[in-house]
Amino acid sequence: MKTMLLAAPFLLAIALAIYVQGGDSVGFAAWNALPMIVGLCMILIGHRTRTAPPWGRTAFAVVATLFVVWFHLAWLFDWGGAKTGSSTSALAFIFIPFWAFVLGGVAGLLAWAIRRFACRRAMS
Repeated sequence: MKTMLLAAPFLLAIALAIYVQGGDSVGFAAWNALPMIVGLCMILIGHRTRTAPPWGRTAFAVVATLFVVWFHLAWLFDWGGAKTGSSTSALAFIFIPFWAFVLGGVAGLLAWAIRRFACRRAMS
């Protein structure tokens, strides 16, 4: 039950990415859902370990997923002309997964470093 509760937001985000793509290309929708799939896998793997809480993996998963969801919602509801503002605005779908991986990686690295620093500080 707990695992399903962890997976539900990621599955909803993946469904949103597929819905916004319109079902035109399964491969392209999978490419846009890739950061969320990787994040879900990281959360589930981290959830199953019995070691310290996986702060870095959790930060990566949350930041990457929220970034992709934010862009897909902006596209779906045309916030600030995200969809209609430019004839080449759809090209962002190619780069969104890259950006999500970079932002998620930075967030994960920061969370890991802060956790490590806090643990060292607590030990001394």
